[in-house]
Amino acid sequence: MERKLAAILATDVVGFAGLVSRDESGTLERLERLRQEIIQMQVEAHRGRVFKSTGDGFLAEFSSTLEAVSCAVGIQKASAFEARQSNADDTLVLRVGVSLGDVVVQGTDLLGEGVNTAARLQAMAEPGGIALSSDVVIQTRGKIDLPLEDCGHKRLKDTDDAIHVYMTRSKPGKSLGFLDFDEDEPDTSLIKGSCLCGSIAFEISAPPISTGYCHCSICQKFTGSAMSAWTAFPAAAVRFVGQEPRYFASSPIAERGFCPRCGSSLTYKLVRPRETAYLVIFTSSLDEPNRHAPAIHSGIESQMSWIEILDDLPRMPSADSRVLQEAWSSVGLPDPRTWGPMAASEEVF
Repeated sequence: MERKLAAILATDVVGFAGLVSRDESGTLERLERLRQEIIQMQVEAHRGRVFKSTGDGFLAEFSSTLEAVSCAVGIQKASAFEARQSNADDTLVLRVGVSLGDVVVQGTDLLGEGVNTAARLQAMAEPGGIALSSDVVIQTRGKIDLPLEDCGHKRLKDTDDAIHVYMTRSKPGKSLGFLDFDEDEPDTSLIKGSCLCGSIAFEISAPPISTGYCHCSICQKFTGSAMSAWTAFPAAAVRFVGQEPRYFASSPIAERGFCPRCGSSLTYKLVRPRETAYLVIFTSSLDEPNRHAPAIHSGIESQMSWIEILDDLPRMPSADSRVLQEAWSSVGLPDPRTWGPMAASEEVF
């Protein structure tokens, strides 16, 4: 029996049965859109993996508690903004819980106390809110700006073990959870960028999902630098003006976009086991890159020996990224030692 430590995110739609009874087809259509355009995209952009769907609920795993909490915030923000823009009475409102604990691996599924705790935390959260275990709070304290209230030890049922719970709380007069839209309203102006020669320009109509540095050997080769800085956006929000990038399959799982005229590195997208709903833009190609500071060091196993990292950002080996594990496994290369520039599965040779 394989066990591992994982951060688990659980999310569920509030009052789903009632929504279905009033409008079954419309509710199921909105749920599918929520899964594809918010849940799946946010989880994968934060290097996690959705491992189970429970009707109106979803379970995801992360190797980093900070990534799991950042994803929880991203999910609630994206859901709340969509609800606010639609101005409808039947929008899908979520509860989210995040735990850190021991899990049992059964194929692609995870079981055990870590999963059960996340599900109980999710049920305790306010509509539109987030509930965290004390272990998660200890791991992320001072690293993410999230207003939390210490709610002490709680049980969902009398037979459950007590969990030390921290929760976001709805602000007075706010209908969409803990968010303050006066402060959190995204900038509606377009984010713009281009290649060096200007042949390829782009406009982005949505805020970023996540940011970081990547030290992996493929990024080093593609950009000709010690590491890349990247920012992930919803792919549907990125519009190329005029010419589009030319894409190069740098590995069996991903394609990278560049300008065929000046050679500027522009984009990265995972295409296995499916094309992701987010697109990575190399941050330096943005017109205002200083607005998108990196939040993590990934691919840290390939860090150049002559670079000293002095910040306190999380550092993640490529092997710990759940989304990369899934992608490489889908092409027959589950062993991280086989990952790298122009890697190919055995069937290709």
